[in-house]
Amino acid sequence: MGKGLKLGIAILLVFSTFLMAAQTTITYAVRNWDVDTAKQEIAEFNKLYPNIKVEMITFDSNLNEFLTARVAAGQPLPDVMTGWEGFPFLVTQGWLYPFDEFIANDADWKYVPATIRDAFKYNGKTYAIPWDLHFHSIVLNLDLLEQLNLPKPSYNWTIDQFKSLLRRATTREYSGINHLWEFDAVMAGVMDPKSAIYGFDPSLGKFRLQNSAWASAIALQKELKSIPGLVSDDLKNDKLREQGLLDDYQKKFGKDADAFREGKVLMGFHGTWDWSWVKTVPWKFDFYPLPQDPKVGFRQSVHVNYVIMSSTTKYPKEAFAFAKFISFSPTGVTARLKIRENFKNASGQPEPSFIIPGTMHPTVIAKFNSMKIVPEGVKYLLRNLDKTFRGDLYKVVPGWDDAIWGVIYPAAEQIRGGTDPRTIVADVENKANQIISQANKDFSAKLSQVERDFIQTRKKIEGK
Repeated sequence: MGKGLKLGIAILLVFSTFLMAAQTTITYAVRNWDVDTAKQEIAEFNKLYPNIKVEMITFDSNLNEFLTARVAAGQPLPDVMTGWEGFPFLVTQGWLYPFDEFIANDADWKYVPATIRDAFKYNGKTYAIPWDLHFHSIVLNLDLLEQLNLPKPSYNWTIDQFKSLLRRATTREYSGINHLWEFDAVMAGVMDPKSAIYGFDPSLGKFRLQNSAWASAIALQKELKSIPGLVSDDLKNDKLREQGLLDDYQKKFGKDADAFREGKVLMGFHGTWDWSWVKTVPWKFDFYPLPQDPKVGFRQSVHVNYVIMSSTTKYPKEAFAFAKFISFSPTGVTARLKIRENFKNASGQPEPSFIIPGTMHPTVIAKFNSMKIVPEGVKYLLRNLDKTFRGDLYKVVPGWDDAIWGVIYPAAEQIRGGTDPRTIVADVENKANQIISQANKDFSAKLSQVERDFIQTRKKIEGK
């Protein structure tokens, strides 16, 4: 055997050994209904990272419940997970690996706007990155708009234009909008440059009700609801229906009517999360941003679903490579969009859909803008992702539900009932912030222990 052949075989053996050593397996928790798209995402990932094998662990429950059950059964946590469930629970269990060491110098991270970058940050550490997004929005019936000879608004429409269209669309036969549940809560963020939903100031970590648009947003909602017939669902009366009598909704639209679906309501207050059923209505529609206050400028409410890594992963670099691919990698996000754009159901029929990505990378924006399945208004919303505030603070703020449903919502009901907000707002703000403050103290104490435990956990895993 010649020296050259021996050398070639030796190099091949070394290279083969390297490939085997470099082969890594990570696990990815996937909901049962998302398996088909996840398989395709993994296949696209392996085109870039052939030596990282991604095994799926499927589940069909709440993520927090799923992980709790695994831990109780002595099973390892998946390396990568996605979710939308309450986040403080995940953090305080010590189950999460912060992303900061990986994103600190990542060139693609800068295309993720601040609202999204900070979405799951505690004590300066980033515990999650974006998986996909949703926006609060207005579904506009374009056919009815034309039928009623009303002007088509721009995406940068104002609150006054919004109110005018609602009034003009409200007749004996039609209504302006289907419902206004929590409209005031969301508009409190639209109408105030420093607030998010319900007048919460993320920079201060507390409610700022006395010096925000919270009361003004309630007044706007109350004004619209006071116009007879403008809000279609306000015409419903369950007590009358239980007695076998027709309520005003049925008298106006018909006994078994679904006025919004039947095209008798100009607008619907919905999120982009409702696209799967909105797309089935028999009329042309578009998702519009919430109407704006010109004095404040464009602001929009966003919900952020997340990607997380487990604190016990043996392969954090490889886990991050996959997490980034399905989160903010322009290559990965573009692949995810193409998969949904070309998706086929079990019968082989085209069933296109889309996700709203959490990055404004030019490559991603260009791909998103090119997708015919995406409503033009949703494309506009993504192009303005850097002008958003959080509409899903219930996911991340400790004590949120207790403060909202125990204090703030009942106070809003009082104001809607006629109470002068100036007589109660200071007390409401104080009580709500006391709840948030105590919850944060409890959370911070747990977080301090979690951070200490994480260091020890990593030392054991890494053999240090």
